[in-house]
Amino acid sequence: MLSSATPVPPKPPGSPEAETRAAFERSRTFVARMPDPSVIRLRRVTMVCALLLGFVVIPLLNLAGVIPDFRVNLLGKYLCLCIAALGIDLIWGYTGLLSLCQALFFSLGGYAMGMFLSLPQGGGDVRSEYNNIPQFMFFNNLTSLPAFWRPFQSFSFALFAAIMLPGLVAGIFGFFILRSRVKGVYFSIITQALAWGAWLLISRNEMLLGGSNGLTNFYKPMTQERRWILGLYLLTLIGVVLAYVVCRLIVNSRLGRVLIAVRDRETRLYFAGYKPYAFKVFAFAVGAMLAGLGGALYPAQVGIINPYNMNVAISIDMVVWVAVGGRGKLWGAVFGALFVNIMLSSLSSDLPKFWPFIQGGLFIVVVLLFPDGFVGLWSKLEEQLSQRASFGRLLLTASPLLIIGLFMTGEALGLTPVFLRYSVHVPGLSDPLALKYIVVILLLAAAGGLYWKQRRDDEASIAHARTAFPVGVA
Repeated sequence: MLSSATPVPPKPPGSPEAETRAAFERSRTFVARMPDPSVIRLRRVTMVCALLLGFVVIPLLNLAGVIPDFRVNLLGKYLCLCIAALGIDLIWGYTGLLSLCQALFFSLGGYAMGMFLSLPQGGGDVRSEYNNIPQFMFFNNLTSLPAFWRPFQSFSFALFAAIMLPGLVAGIFGFFILRSRVKGVYFSIITQALAWGAWLLISRNEMLLGGSNGLTNFYKPMTQERRWILGLYLLTLIGVVLAYVVCRLIVNSRLGRVLIAVRDRETRLYFAGYKPYAFKVFAFAVGAMLAGLGGALYPAQVGIINPYNMNVAISIDMVVWVAVGGRGKLWGAVFGALFVNIMLSSLSSDLPKFWPFIQGGLFIVVVLLFPDGFVGLWSKLEEQLSQRASFGRLLLTASPLLIIGLFMTGEALGLTPVFLRYSVHVPGLSDPLALKYIVVILLLAAAGGLYWKQRRDDEASIAHARTAFPVGVA
């Protein structure tokens, strides 16, 4: 029998005891366990590089004429969608609610700001022959501004309504639905029905919101002059950073741990005296407010807001962004939204006939090779870094992220090398395929194959360690 002073020998790395301990450590949240110092340094360096790229490099290159204005304008549009994706990740990734009506909340924010931008106080293109009201109202036999439009002459009220109105709608709707313990696929179907009903309602001319054409004729320099384009881009980027910080504060707090418990063990919370539906309503409302903020920044950079933006298909697309990036990590939602929309823009311009098939195939490849999204690769990279893995293994794990990151940056800013833009005729396609897509697909396939080979080798090593170090007498 060992005395209390006798040191206990450490367990071998592949033993069941070591695996159990490692699984326990992985299951703990960021609040409960401090990351390895090398992981903290990696996160800080990555964050600083991303902020420098967004706030310094891109504006300087735009002012120097290297990046055209329309590229910056498109990037600002994508950042608006990133804010909405953060709200989806808070609802779905941390609370477990798959909402299919986020595009509705996004459009509510867009319409609130669009109403201000349509009026003379917001620089709207109105004419004296139409009594200085939006033109579509004149065609609806109106000669003065409707009563519910008048508060939107104030920018402060429009911004307040753009954020709070989606939160109010989500709070009221979520209270009555979630209090009845509706969850899972039934909650998704009900939110989808809500979005569909709102789309039918907003599309009617009687609503005095532009009907199916929506709101347009905003101040033209916002989408044509560099100072406006760059200013709106920086404002939207600040909005993304603030939204990320707010979400990070929520998920790293005690409230965040309760939200995760709602997602994983809701029944136990009832026995502990909690009311899980209250936390679900809170997350649902905050996610709607974030979508409203993204929507408020959207019409000024696009020049229009219409019922198409609240289509059910757009809500499903938003969920796809988070799934591709990886849910349960806030940066994954931002990464996924940027990746999917940049790919959509590139493919739809290069291959207008075949881009839906290529994009769908790319999603299938990502899901098959990286089932946890790009977040799973990052988590694996941090795990290997904390275990002091070799540089080759770290580079292999990070290679898909580097490939996609470089491709996204080049496409979004128009900096893709000239030789990668050459077209190659592929059998079965009537239109030539740019070399850049072939290179990216081959690199991702090679990196994914090597990554899975590495995982199989690790599993084989663990199986060997189990036989070499069986559980014995302590």
